[in-house]
Amino acid sequence: MGSEKLFFVLVYTFSWSIWVPVALVGDDGSGLHHLAVGVAAAGPSLAGLICTARDRGRRGLRRLFASLVGWRVRPKWYFLCVGGPFAVALAAVALHRLVVGGDAMFGLEGSTVLLAPVLLIVGLPLGPLQEELGWRGFALPRLIDRWGSVPAALVLGVAWALWHLPLYAIDTGVRERAPLGAFLISVVALSVVYAWFWMVTVGNVLVAVLLHSATNAAGVILLEDANSDFGPIVLATLVTVGLAAVAARHLRRGEQDLAEP
Repeated sequence: MGSEKLFFVLVYTFSWSIWVPVALVGDDGSGLHHLAVGVAAAGPSLAGLICTARDRGRRGLRRLFASLVGWRVRPKWYFLCVGGPFAVALAAVALHRLVVGGDAMFGLEGSTVLLAPVLLIVGLPLGPLQEELGWRGFALPRLIDRWGSVPAALVLGVAWALWHLPLYAIDTGVRERAPLGAFLISVVALSVVYAWFWMVTVGNVLVAVLLHSATNAAGVILLEDANSDFGPIVLATLVTVGLAAVAARHLRRGEQDLAEP
């Protein structure tokens, strides 16, 4: 079995073999329930480590971990990967308020501002580190070698989005924050945006982890703080799709530049 296929088989087998039974049993309020949900989320990174070790041994694992701690990138990429998701969410909420009016309450209080860096840091091991060693650390570069950057980002985005499906049957708060359709579209679009960050930072997984954490934190703080219907979510999804289109153009341009003699 090829490395890419093995990776996706391992990801889905590990995570869904836990999530699906948890969804069928339901939330019993125990700590074991939440622990199981959290452990299953580590499927992508675990699969990435296993497949990297299988293909390239210790040297491959060292390179993978080096990309996770490679902090020497231009400061602007840190600014964009952390501030970008908050800017998108804030713009979506503000636009929703302009369109809907008084029904779209939005107040960015001091406590909310202070909560942003806390969620950003605390959220690092709760999703980003559990996933990005696999999605962007292992799978993306191999899919790019096979299909090119944009098709690879789209394929990975579909796999990434569908992987989350069992969480909509588990009381994790995901379905309360976003309708399923908007969530799936936004994840596929984000995959293209993440691929662009991956390209411009030369495969830096740390940037992907920070971007992932900032995306989660922005969604929790700003979009939930809108205290309205799913309007801000839909608008944020549309903005993300637009950013993905721009990122796709830059990815293609980058490939063309590399192909030129």
